[in-house]
Order: sequence, then structure tokens, then C-alpha cells
Amino acid sequence: MKIDITTLVENSSGEHLQLASEHGLSFYVRAGETSVLFDTGASGHFMENAALLGLDLGAVSKVLISHGHYDHSGGYRSFMEKEIAGKSRLVVKPGFFDRKYGVKANSAEFLGNSFTESMVAARGIGIEVVDEDVREVASGVYSVSGFERTCPMETLNPRFQVERGGKLVRDDFCDEQAMVVRSPKGLIVILGCSHPGLINILDSVKKWFNEKIHAVLGGTHLVEAGQDRLAKTMAYLISQDIPVIGISHCSGGPEHRRYMESRLQGRFFHNSTGTQFSV
Repeated sequence: MKIDITTLVENSSGEHLQLASEHGLSFYVRAGETSVLFDTGASGHFMENAALLGLDLGAVSKVLISHGHYDHSGGYRSFMEKEIAGKSRLVVKPGFFDRKYGVKANSAEFLGNSFTESMVAARGIGIEVVDEDVREVASGVYSVSGFERTCPMETLNPRFQVERGGKLVRDDFCDEQAMVVRSPKGLIVILGCSHPGLINILDSVKKWFNEKIHAVLGGTHLVEAGQDRLAKTMAYLISQDIPVIGISHCSGGPEHRRYMESRLQGRFFHNSTGTQFSV
């Protein structure tokens, strides 16, 4: 089965300069006859880019959104207003619709979704709430979550908070899911922001699937990592012998990228808007 994964939108531009970039992330995944979306960026740019790339969003059967932050879910509001959205189901974790904030000093900025559960239902779109750690949501395509927090250096940032019971509390990102695609060469792990920690996520995937990881794509939130954590994370990726590592979005700036390239060498590529990865 052939797998094609196209980055519909990401923070940076690739060679196709007609494509719009933004602080956000969205992937179009075609696995054999199955087409799914993973994340929808911050706006409708992912749809405009899909049209420019000749990709049919009307073929999408499932839309997985990694977590309820605007840069991953924001484009869904534009998508659900299109007639084609009724052909797909929205796949999320419990807690996805909770209101999320970024808190600094005495202020809070809303970082959550621009739509509610009732708005989705009013459009006649089915919502699939995944309450298991692993669920096959399409043929060979899995939602994975419930990541074990075993890596001591991967801690949750207290800046991120969520409204529960009328109060703001530290966000535990229990709503975050990754996508795993089975390919002929091994598992492809697609990440949203990796708030629970890249190592925690990959260790959990290895435990649940007990299969070789061929590729890791997406956001890692290493933008917050100091040099020690960054070095240890690169050492971990090298130790796992993962052949393809295409990370971006919240993974850090040019300095981070140069360091990753130097450590990971031929395994690393910068996964920018318009990039296509195929197996």
C-alpha cells in the first residue's frame, strides 16, 4: 500500500511560493484508498493550499485534530462550512472542546478552538470521541493517546492552562492525540505539538505496537528546550534508529534546526508547507 503525506500548511514556506504559510500545522494523508486530515492549521489556508496542490478534500473520510489549540484546529471552522465536510467525521479526544489559555503574569490569552461541539453537530457532521489509547480510525490509520509520562525532562509548561469546573488549571493535554500510519517500511508517527513530550509519545507508540518506527513527522515543542534537553532528545532519536525525521512547526528556530541537522545528518529534513513524503 502506498502512503503519501503532504504538509498542507506549516510555519515556513517551501519551494512552492504560491502556497500560504502560517503558525499552524496540517497534513493530508493518503493511505491506499483512504484519505484523512491530521490538523487543520490556524485558518482556511490549508484548503487553499490543497486546491493548489491538486488534493481532493472531498475524499477525506476522517479529520483528526491533535488537540484544542487554535494553530491546529482553527481551520476546521472554515472546513465545516463547506458541503464536503459532511462526508467526513471529526475525530477528537475527550476534553478537546475545553477552553484553553496561555497565562502570563496576571493575564490570560485564549488559545482554544474557534468552534464548539454544538456548532459541528448543527452542520450534521459526526463527532467520533476516542476514549481508548489506541483506535484504528481508518484502514491502517490509528489515533494514539494516553501517553505515559516517564521521561523526567519532558514536563508540562505551567503557562498552558485549561478551564475546568469554572477555574483555570494547568493543562495536562489529556486531549492530545498523535496519528500512526502502518506502512510497508514500518510505522509513520505524525505529531501535532507533542505537549506530552516527544520521547513519551514515541515510547508509548513502541509499547503499543511493538513495530519499527520508520518516520516521525510534525511538531515536537522543542522550541522550549534548552541545550541539554535538545541534545538528549537527539541522542534518543539516534538510538531508536529512525530513518526519517521530518519535524517542524513548534520545533524551534533556525538554531534548533541547524543543530538537529548536524546531529541527525541524513535522517532529518525540514518539513515545510508543501512538503510531500511518500512510502
